[in-house]
Parts: sequence; C-alpha cells; structure tokens
Amino acid sequence: MKHRVARMLHEAQGRRHDADILGASLDTRSDSQAFLRVLAFEVLLKAAVLASGQPRAGGHDYKQLWKMLPTASQDEIMGIARERMPGHADLADVGKLLHWFQFVFEKARYSYELQDGQTPEQVREKGRKWEERGAPIDEAEIRYYPSELECLTEGLVKYVENAL
Repeated sequence: MKHRVARMLHEAQGRRHDADILGASLDTRSDSQAFLRVLAFEVLLKAAVLASGQPRAGGHDYKQLWKMLPTASQDEIMGIARERMPGHADLADVGKLLHWFQFVFEKARYSYELQDGQTPEQVREKGRKWEERGAPIDEAEIRYYPSELECLTEGLVKYVENAL
C-alpha cells in the first residue's frame, strides 16, 4: 500500500507543479489552474485515507473521504493547514470548503453546463451586475477558495509524507 500512496503523492505533486506553471502564465484562458489544484487535492485526500489504514478510497465525495480519516489524522492535517497562512485562510468550516472543492471538480470543469439556457450576452450581463455589487463571494456560482485549498493541500502533503 505504501508504494501506491507514494505514487499518488508523486502524481498530486506533478499536478500542483503544472498548476504553478499555468498560474505564472499571463496567457491563460480558463480556470485550468484551479481545476488541477483541486485534482491534486483529491488525489492527496485519497492518499491520506489509504495512509491512515483504510483499505480503499474512491469516488468524489470529499466530505465522505474526509470522514474516513481518523480524528487524529484530521487534527494533524488541520494543524499543518492552519500554520500555512494564518489570518489569510478561513478553515473554520471544512465541510463548506470540501463541498466547493467537490463542486469545482464535478461541475465547474463544465462551466458551460452551469450556464445552459442563457445566451452569452445574459451571462456577461449577470457577471457585470455581480461585479457592480462588489462581487460578493456568497453570490458566486463557482467558489474556488484558493488560499484554503493551498493550506489543506499542504496539510495533506505533510501528512502523507510523514506516513511514508
């Protein structure tokens, strides 16, 4: 099992590396960087579940995967995550964050489906009005939470590395 967990860690780190390359580019045209980061998070979450002694970790239900981790493992991951960006990342509601990360993975990668039934003009107008209201995060159709994702990802990386 350790070999599989090590391969998963390696794959997730590769996705993070590629996301960094996209993030440094001034010529991106999509949210692929965010998607790759969520994919890396998912692989690491599954690796953490396996590293904690569970026999399998599958699917895309991030809350369920999180619940599969022993409380001590969750606490270790959260402790590392909280130290990553204190004061900049709100990790108080992990369930909410897991919901949105899963939403990005399952739904936002097909953002055109979220806008079915709307013309491009309607989509632009909705976005313009949202911006006029100050772009409140609680009204966003897609919520990425990049700082929180980075913190939790780092917690998972350290947890998995320590398990190896």
